Amino acid sequence: MTEQRRADARHPGGHQHQPLPLTACPGCFCPSRLSSPSAQVNAAADSGNTASQDSSNPLTVNGVLGESVTLSLKLPVHQDIQSITWLHNGKSINFILPKAAPDLRISVTDPKRKDRLQLMENYSLQLSNLATADAGLYCAQITTQTSTEFSYYTLQVFRRLRNLQIANHTWLSEIGTCEIHLTCSVENSNDTFLRWQVVGNTSINEANLTISWDPRNSSEQKFTCIAENTVSNISFSVSTQSLCEGVLNMKNHPDTKWIIIVVVVTLICIVITVGLLVWRKKDCLWRTANKYPNTCEKQ
Repeated sequence: MTEQRRADARHPGGHQHQPLPLTACPGCFCPSRLSSPSAQVNAAADSGNTASQDSSNPLTVNGVLGESVTLSLKLPVHQDIQSITWLHNGKSINFILPKAAPDLRISVTDPKRKDRLQLMENYSLQLSNLATADAGLYCAQITTQTSTEFSYYTLQVFRRLRNLQIANHTWLSEIGTCEIHLTCSVENSNDTFLRWQVVGNTSINEANLTISWDPRNSSEQKFTCIAENTVSNISFSVSTQSLCEGVLNMKNHPDTKWIIIVVVVTLICIVITVGLLVWRKKDCLWRTANKYPNTCEKQ
């Protein structure tokens, strides 16, 4: 059963409440909204009640953006309930007359949320399609024939985490180790806790992680980024083998650029050599044709 903070306020002389009008809620208030204890006493007296305690410790309820949440209400036992008013940050949003005719029993006093408010068992309040504006202090004011009681809730609205990403920068050191720098990020990172789970279940409470891995002396290692908030958590893992594969392949294979340069230079040398041989042959033939028969033989 949900724990709720209540305060009873009884009338002197046994005066009884009359049902409140359906379209209004005179005297409805959350005592914690008042500025001082004396103000609470005066306001309570004006509404026919004695002072009520403030909501210094309301029940915290966590909701998810776009989803539904229920503020569970515990009704006073063996008491004749005249009316129930739900308030959000001091403003009435729903007014109930349990004994009224069905078509007059419930009135949504906040038209903007009419389609998103629903009363459940015991007049608990369900809010659907939660928006960030729904967060704040909620108060259920329960009026009986002899007292007024209050239940307080603090609603927090969070986004579900999604789109966890890991950016990496990897390079090969002069001594042959693979150096890795990882950065973990997530969409809608407000109120989000990021951490890394590393070898031996060690947790590093940072979004950035730097690793030095020597494939000659170490086995493959796995690193997991975990993002958490109050309503959800997601994770993604990477391994040293997959991250370092590219730089290690570069170490074990000659640079393609140098291979191309060597091939091109060799081809140029061959072309020049062949060209010289052809030129000398033609020159010899030309001189022979000009009555120098012994020149080519000497060549």
